[in-house]
Amino acid sequence: MGNSYLSIMAAVAAACTGCLLSSCNGEFSSTTYNSEDSFPAAEGSKYALEVRISAEYPVSGLQKAALDNMDNVLTAALFGEEYAALDPEQAIEAYKADRAKEYRETNAPLIKESGEMPAASLDWSDCVTGTVGGCHKNVLSYSITKYSFTGGAHGMTAETALNFDMKTGTLLTEEDFFKEGYKDRLSGLLSSRLAESLENPSDTSMLFTQEIGPNGNFSIGEEGVTYIYNQYEIGPYSMGIIRVTVPWEDIEGMY
Repeated sequence: MGNSYLSIMAAVAAACTGCLLSSCNGEFSSTTYNSEDSFPAAEGSKYALEVRISAEYPVSGLQKAALDNMDNVLTAALFGEEYAALDPEQAIEAYKADRAKEYRETNAPLIKESGEMPAASLDWSDCVTGTVGGCHKNVLSYSITKYSFTGGAHGMTAETALNFDMKTGTLLTEEDFFKEGYKDRLSGLLSSRLAESLENPSDTSMLFTQEIGPNGNFSIGEEGVTYIYNQYEIGPYSMGIIRVTVPWEDIEGMY
């Protein structure tokens, strides 16, 4: 599962490198930093950590101050606050080095003590993907997907959406985007569209709850606002990430 997921993410990222993106107020360009490395658990070990990173950054079409603000926020969100002051290439190299160090410190002693172990326990994967998404009224969405496998039955995937003011590069919260008093009405709209958002609407019986509300994790696009519910958030792992879209016309006057 891990290798397949990582291969798909790498292919998508490669297709985006250097692309020209449509924005709400014209066009701006981006560049995508791709990096892939394999780190053995110990010298001569057949077990390894595979790290793949694909991080898209806007590079032109916005004011420099806005781009700088977005860069810092994106780097922190993609890799961690400790990397925020680094440029993207430096942050990627530092992140990979730290993940490799953590992996080796965790697993090298196990190999030394136990000898051969099941490959599924020691072949780890770490994937970070960041892509520019849609926009609406000078608000730009950005999507970050992280996949991690550290042994066990399966890996974990989490998707986080960030929303930026395109004029300033400031990160916007849910409360910044919506008008006061939005939560009750939006909760009703999200709940009403939950079933149709599932691959099989009858799977609502598998959900932990059928009454959902805004969780702060949302992206914007041509169709409307899409809320993202990660694995185990409102349903079992087998249902994956659930995305519920509310059309713009339904939230008119709420933002």
